[in-house]
Amino acid sequence: MRAIAVTSCLFCLSLLGGEGGVLAAQETASAPQVRQQNGIAYMSGGVGVDEVASMRRMAEQFNVRMRFVDSADGSYLSDVSVTLFNARREIILAVLSEGPFLYLKLAPANYRAVIRYGKTLDCRSIQVKPGPRSINMLVRLPAQQDEEKLIAGARDRASGCAREPACCGGGRR
Repeated sequence: MRAIAVTSCLFCLSLLGGEGGVLAAQETASAPQVRQQNGIAYMSGGVGVDEVASMRRMAEQFNVRMRFVDSADGSYLSDVSVTLFNARREIILAVLSEGPFLYLKLAPANYRAVIRYGKTLDCRSIQVKPGPRSINMLVRLPAQQDEEKLIAGARDRASGCAREPACCGGGRR
């Protein structure tokens, strides 16, 4: 029985191109897929050690990198909704993160991101300039949803989101 198992493992290794082929197959299985929406390449994930390592290796392909964490303890968050608007306030990307990381490849321009987690809404301006510079965004969001604190925080937030609804994509389209 053991000889059959070893033989079949060696056969699989030969099909995959040796041990390197097995490692490449494992890396591909743990790597999130690069997706496209309205011409924007993006990748989302980061659940598990292998997936985090894979995303970090691919990070340089993307010029905007978001990481979502709990504002109380810094633990990673997933299922964060991100809606990206262009300068004309048109929605150009709407995704739900599949892990704590969301990587985007954006053309040079000004954007507005509306980030939602539970009842929390956060607005961010993103200015992508020509050249190889990258933007790393740490987005802290409360995992515990206390509605009174969220409303008070939205009024006080320096982003102006609560004061200017148009910054979050409202107003003219």
